[in-house]
Amino acid sequence: MNNVYGLMQMYQQLRQNPVQLLSQKYNIPANMNDPQQIIQHLLNSGQVSQVQINQLMQLRNNPQIQQLFNMR
Repeated sequence: MNNVYGLMQMYQQLRQNPVQLLSQKYNIPANMNDPQQIIQHLLNSGQVSQVQINQLMQLRNNPQIQQLFNMR
């Protein structure tokens, strides 16, 4: 149950300030705040792969995940 709480907390942080949360793990220029621009930067700089992005998009589109995070 603690993992679910931590995941929910991280999701809320991501919604409120995505750059701050992502900057804890990835090198993102401070002037970037557009999600597509950030993803492209992460891909171009080799910090993430297209496979990782695809996996995240599949996860995001999963009905159970959408229900868990009230994304509908």
